[in-house]
Amino acid sequence: MIDREQLTDEQTRIVQHGRGPALVFAVAGAGKTTSLVHRIARLVTQGGVAPGDILASSFSRATAQDLEAGLTELGLPDVNCRTLHSLGRQFLKWAEAEHHWSRRLGDEDLNPSRLGPVLAGRALTRLARERDVDDHELDIDRGELEDQVSAWKAQLCYPDLDEAALPPAAREETRQAEHDNEDFVTLYQYYEEERRREGWVTFDDMLLEGWEALLRFDDLRARAQQAYEHVLIDEFQDISRVQYQMLDVLTEPHRNYMAVGDDDQCIYEWRGANPSFILDFREEYEADEYLIRDTFRSQAPHTVLANAVIAHNDHRREKHLNLTRGFGGRTQVHAADGADAEATHVAGAIESQLDTGRTLPEMVVLVRQYAQTPSLEQVFIDRDLPYRIVGNVPFYRRRPVQVLLRHLFWGTLEATVRTAGWFDHRRNAQRYVDRFQKLMREPNRYVSTDLITRLCREAVGDETSITDLLAASMGAMHDRTAERVERFLDTADQLVDRLDEPAHRTVDWLIKALDYEDYLRRYSAFEELADRRIRTARSLIDFARGHPDVPSVLRRIKEISVDRPDRGAQADVLEIRSIHRAKGREWPVVFVPGCNDGTIPTSRDDSAMPPPDEDDSAGASDDSGSEDSDADDAPVARREEERRLFYVALTRAQEQLHLSYDRTEPPSPFLAEADAEHRLALCDRVRPVFHRPADDWAAADVAWLCIGAGALRLRRYLTTWWDPTEAQRRALAAHLGREEALREAADAEIAAYARDPGAEEKGAHDASSPMEEGSDASETNGHAGQTAEQDAGAPTEAPVDEATAQQLRTAFEDGREVVEDALGLGPDEADLANAPAEKPEGVLEDDAVGGTVGE
Repeated sequence: MIDREQLTDEQTRIVQHGRGPALVFAVAGAGKTTSLVHRIARLVTQGGVAPGDILASSFSRATAQDLEAGLTELGLPDVNCRTLHSLGRQFLKWAEAEHHWSRRLGDEDLNPSRLGPVLAGRALTRLARERDVDDHELDIDRGELEDQVSAWKAQLCYPDLDEAALPPAAREETRQAEHDNEDFVTLYQYYEEERRREGWVTFDDMLLEGWEALLRFDDLRARAQQAYEHVLIDEFQDISRVQYQMLDVLTEPHRNYMAVGDDDQCIYEWRGANPSFILDFREEYEADEYLIRDTFRSQAPHTVLANAVIAHNDHRREKHLNLTRGFGGRTQVHAADGADAEATHVAGAIESQLDTGRTLPEMVVLVRQYAQTPSLEQVFIDRDLPYRIVGNVPFYRRRPVQVLLRHLFWGTLEATVRTAGWFDHRRNAQRYVDRFQKLMREPNRYVSTDLITRLCREAVGDETSITDLLAASMGAMHDRTAERVERFLDTADQLVDRLDEPAHRTVDWLIKALDYEDYLRRYSAFEELADRRIRTARSLIDFARGHPDVPSVLRRIKEISVDRPDRGAQADVLEIRSIHRAKGREWPVVFVPGCNDGTIPTSRDDSAMPPPDEDDSAGASDDSGSEDSDADDAPVARREEERRLFYVALTRAQEQLHLSYDRTEPPSPFLAEADAEHRLALCDRVRPVFHRPADDWAAADVAWLCIGAGALRLRRYLTTWWDPTEAQRRALAAHLGREEALREAADAEIAAYARDPGAEEKGAHDASSPMEEGSDASETNGHAGQTAEQDAGAPTEAPVDEATAQQLRTAFEDGREVVEDALGLGPDEADLANAPAEKPEGVLEDDAVGGTVGE
């Protein structure tokens, strides 16, 4: 924890805020936890506030723990640092103590995280019994139901508002749960009836019932409001509607309420977060507003691109990541010839990092969806790169892939029965009937469990094909069921015939033959989940590519599942994470593959905003049945959340950021709209100035420094964070003083750049350091630079892009003033160059640019 004297001016203003509401926008890597901790310390040491009267909270347990650790370090262990769930649970315990409610909060055997699955399962069983069917015939996944209920509770949606009997103040904020599949609302009602009967409190109920308790019971509300004189909430952009309303009631008497967060990092809308909560806070509470824009994590090539990306969001508080760490680091964009080539490139880049002494835990691979991992996993396994997928299982264990593999494996067993009569080993016979039982349920053929069990028993006893027995049973089936069985038998026949064809074609055919994509769309809880599952299923097509037949791809799956040890407890591994699971984290080296339209963002037509696929379970829908939702705004909102997600990925890197995409597919529009190649090229032009000895500076160097200062918005960095040497100050002052020569040099550099922005300055790489990603030496920031051979065949003089040239001329003029301010040069000092004097120190006889870049 830094000393208070080391706080920036922006952080200090937050620490010194008086009483009343305050809103703090803090960019990625801004040290907001440090600011909060020092603010709390000031409240105690100078404001006379008792530590126990201060609440420091967040949705995230990790954030709450960070706050607690920082306060303990400053000698303030008694401040109430807790999650918002814990806060809601406290209100329920108070309600129980006052005999308002009876909840089983003290039962240590009741883990709140385990209650949801139990309640969802009981609700499904009840509905299935009412309809005299098996649970699986409802075609509603237990995890999907649980997540949908969680989303409804986060949005204050009830299965029956009348039955809830809420007080008027609460009724104004609530809504009736709605869903395209009415069974979900019915199941929500059964879920709640069972929960109330048991007296259980799930994690979601800690918030929902905690909020209800504040509004239902006057004495409890008064006690809660008197308990905390100051309330500070970190990661405010992540809170849901129920959390927002609970905090609103809690802080009503005094509004000593500080909300800290970053709307540009609001990426949890799928679970109830909404950027409007933080964006509207100032107006809602007439709050003082503060900004922390200095980032202490990333370097120029990272911040420049991140700023350019997020600037295209309209629904945001305008702010800019201000550079503090300078022009080290790299951001590189690589175009590969296909997904396999992209995976190979990433693996090669990781190996190159290892060769330089980097360790695997210092790197991370961030994916938008876990469906991207099969090609990566295969290459990592082949190259013996130990990895761990955080938040999910290896691709071959994910449910949609398992369904397809189950059909393929069963097909090979059925082929054995048809050609050899039966199996040589009892184990394969058991596998034959086990797989059959499972594949009859997904996709669901609606054959009764009793019949399936009987057919399996007869097949083993008679050593005969189970498909023959199934066909013989069709006469006793309902017409619709018999129709489904007939289609299955036809699919089984074709599958056996296709086992020797190229595996990827058979997998593609199987998905179509099963109508699997349509099945996933019809029986997933919401469209976003279906889209993600379809991508996961189709990832098996790409994995199977190159395998001559189905048995070979099954053998490969077996090899990697057997040979790959459990990496769960191993420390020295490479992590593959979803971008959602990277928030709040940072790494020296970050890889973001899949920067293609359709992946980042996930949908080219903006029709869906999929939730993260954690553990291959359902995400949560934000469809709360709101009557005031504007369908026309939905695609725009989804695109903006996708852009925020990309921004989060870009701001995880401390030193190197490696983006890649498949050039056979359209690249991400976020790269194009941010003009990534141009902005990264500007970084490469400015970088050498900071690393070249001042005595070697030419007018062109100083011109590029001025251009960068204006175009890349470096005022804060140059005037606050950059500490030029005395030699640099003298050289800059001299060149700035020679205004006409400097402007001529700028015009020449701008004209050359406007003809060919991708023409990298010779020596833009540090000759002493190896290439970070193991690629050709022609690559620097941005896309792969042209090689000398490519340049040789190019026209000698390309036309100047006048629009670019004019923008850079304006940037030069603006930036020259910034550099003068950074040096403390007033108009008199800046005009000294007009007097012809002896050659200033540090100015060369010619303006040739030379030297190499030191990292």
